[in-house]
Amino acid sequence: MSRVFGAVVAFACACALVVAQEKSVRPGINDPFQNPDVAKYAKTFEGESREVYVLREKVVAACGLKKGTVVADIGAGTGLYTRLFAKAVGPDGQVFAVDIAPKFLEHVQKTSRDAGLKNVTPVLCNFDSVDLPLKSVDAAFVCDTYHHFEFPEKTMLSLHRALKPGGRVIVIDFVREKGKSSDWTLNHVRAGQEVFEKEIASCGFKKVGEVKELLKDNYMVVFEKVEQPAAPPAKAPAGKSPVVAGYGAAVPMPGAPEAPAKGTKAVFDVTATAKDATQPLPGLTRAATLLNLAGTCDLKATDLELVVVLHGDATSAALDDDAYKALTGAPHPHADLMTKLRAAGVRFLVCGQALARKGYDPKRVRDGVTVAASAVSATINLQARGFAYVPAH
Repeated sequence: MSRVFGAVVAFACACALVVAQEKSVRPGINDPFQNPDVAKYAKTFEGESREVYVLREKVVAACGLKKGTVVADIGAGTGLYTRLFAKAVGPDGQVFAVDIAPKFLEHVQKTSRDAGLKNVTPVLCNFDSVDLPLKSVDAAFVCDTYHHFEFPEKTMLSLHRALKPGGRVIVIDFVREKGKSSDWTLNHVRAGQEVFEKEIASCGFKKVGEVKELLKDNYMVVFEKVEQPAAPPAKAPAGKSPVVAGYGAAVPMPGAPEAPAKGTKAVFDVTATAKDATQPLPGLTRAATLLNLAGTCDLKATDLELVVVLHGDATSAALDDDAYKALTGAPHPHADLMTKLRAAGVRFLVCGQALARKGYDPKRVRDGVTVAASAVSATINLQARGFAYVPAH
């Protein structure tokens, strides 16, 4: 079989898998995580009765992560392994804490900050996608989570896209064998290791190792990304949350009054900077939260018209990446979120007066940001045109 023909076959198989995965393989399994009791789950996930907690240090060591590595903790839950990985990869590395539950991500963010870990990024994902940037991850860790994938093929294909060439996926899941496993495992986990391995392999991965003799209730298998064409990402249906992946987690509130409405127009007056200089501006996160909340209400990003006005201490966010680094000596912490907000239709203005007062070159303003005469005149004009004023001072 030629390489070209093999690639075509692989691509066709991947497409067929996506078509086959239009329905959940285990409807309802993730219902408890729609509004989880975080304190309760912390006791469960981080309790002595769970072997992946008791042996956590050995599990992390077995992952073989190097300093500077980018890791995705898929199904991060309460962040047990997220925080361990953040320490393992060091300040030059990064950990994406990926989960479907906003409450879990808020807990992970708080506990990570409390622990002084600045290299953790929460990512609110969908039920059928990890929602991570293309080729952004060196290794992905899926611990007692794969059996919760309602759309395993779609999810693994999205992970395939997110991994860098040669990227690894480390999967830990429950041993499911009659006569050996508990009734809970037999009823809760839909299939055993052999089935799960075949599913993962069909999505563009090859098994390259297995850590044995470490766990009893679980198995630990290592896969590597195979460079083959994967199916293109399926377009999320209109109104599906998150609209802005990875920022501004929003908790669905079905039936609650004063939900986002179609036709909403708002101007975010952004001057405040984050307490942690490595984190995006709180005003930008607030705009992302509104868009994500709108997504939970079956609204599209285009159903809202949002404008962000940057001035004061937030003026530097309008600079391009090189100018920002030259000014602060650090990478632009707002760039990714600003790009995603722009993709969702958000307009950006920066105060021309603030640029002049701070001595910033208007020619170094990043693409997609318009220099306004002033922040005051911009916000006044927008309010006169029916935009609600949202201060982020």
